[in-house]
Amino acid sequence: MISREGGIACYQQLSGILHKQIEEGEFRPGKQLPTETELSRRYKLNRHTIRQAIGRLQSEGLVYTIKGKGTFVANSKISYKVSRKTRFTTSVLDVGLSPDARLLDSYEISAGSELSRKLNIKSSDKVVVLEILRFVNKIPFCHTTSFLSSDRFPDIQAHIKGSFSLYELLKKHYGIEAMRASSSFEVSLPESSDMDMLQISSKVPVLIVKSTSKNSKGDIVEYCITRFRGDLCSITVNFNGEGR
Repeated sequence: MISREGGIACYQQLSGILHKQIEEGEFRPGKQLPTETELSRRYKLNRHTIRQAIGRLQSEGLVYTIKGKGTFVANSKISYKVSRKTRFTTSVLDVGLSPDARLLDSYEISAGSELSRKLNIKSSDKVVVLEILRFVNKIPFCHTTSFLSSDRFPDIQAHIKGSFSLYELLKKHYGIEAMRASSSFEVSLPESSDMDMLQISSKVPVLIVKSTSKNSKGDIVEYCITRFRGDLCSITVNFNGEGR
């Protein structure tokens, strides 16, 4: 039970109790933890303390929260490989999980100075922007904003239907096999849009990967920014080999 004596904060005691229950298998991977109301009643703690305890477990990667559904025990982190031939669908299938992708939005903008450099086009050229939310086992896993030249990929939005793989689409309809040329990584606290799309709390970090892909001739195909849930992913990078 929770002791209010001894100098250990109540939220730390509760996170320790839940941590032990998870380790001992009382709550198995994928199983939902008791609700805030149930934990509050069971341990006679207020909601703020409950949220602090859950937040600590999230920061340790032991649990994840799905907005409107609750908090669940995490599996071991999802291993995602970044290589020259990285494909989201293939990478997720390779670890025995189910991938999915949903196009949230698509629109066209002028390249401007920054995107013209990223895509090696004129600043006045048009760029197609694809906002894609990707899932693993129906859990939001990452949000990608892809930038592609409108001239190089005319009517690309018309080819996107249901669940899809962008690189398979490029290969099928445009005869282009895109390969990852470079990626940069940084970690940030989530923005409000991250919390909404990825269904995470303000305490879950976001891994931001900015990548450029090229075709076999070395022409730039895509520039993209992907924001991964930091509590679910473990990324391995290999640009030397040909592995997927």
